[in-house]
Amino acid sequence: MTSRKAHTVVRDERTYIRVSADEKLQLAELASKSDCSTMSEYVRNVSLGYPVKSVVTHEAINELRRLGGLVKHLFIEGERQDPGGMYLETLQELQAAIRRLGREQ
Repeated sequence: MTSRKAHTVVRDERTYIRVSADEKLQLAELASKSDCSTMSEYVRNVSLGYPVKSVVTHEAINELRRLGGLVKHLFIEGERQDPGGMYLETLQELQAAIRRLGREQ
């Protein structure tokens, strides 16, 4: 089995774009909500068509999982009684939402 060395791209060239102050703020906000570590990385990835993952999506999935745990806790505290199927339906909806968000990444 051959080992692969990580290929580091040397980025020693610069290009400049002109943006308004509002556009710069928008780019900074979008970059902060992505998995990119800098605004340059964000602009480069978006402009070259590279994938950009949303950090907000990760946070939403984690929150949905937390809510699912709370629903499960309420079900157990209620002596596992679910006559109307409310707990089961809620858990199924949360799972479906998590799957949908997971596909968007």
